Amino acid sequence: MSAAAVMAIILFLFFLVGIAVGVLVVIAVSARRAHKAVPQIRPVAPPPPGTWPYLPEHDPDEGGPDEPPWWHARGGD
Repeated sequence: MSAAAVMAIILFLFFLVGIAVGVLVVIAVSARRAHKAVPQIRPVAPPPPGTWPYLPEHDPDEGGPDEPPWWHARGGD
C-alpha cells in the first residue's frame, strides 16, 4: 500500500471516531439535562359544572324520539 492510501485510511478512521464521540456527547448531555430537570406537577382540578362530560341537558345531536334507531334506518332494503 502506498503512503497516500494509509494516510486516507487513518484520516477516515479519525473521522469515524469523531462522529461516534459526537453522538455519545449529544446523548450524554441530553440525558444529563433530563436527569436535572424539575418535574412539572400541575394540580388537577375537577371540571367546572355544566361542561363536558357532565352536561346537564340532553345533547341535541344524539338520536331522539323523532329519529328511528340505527337498525331501522337502513336505506335501500
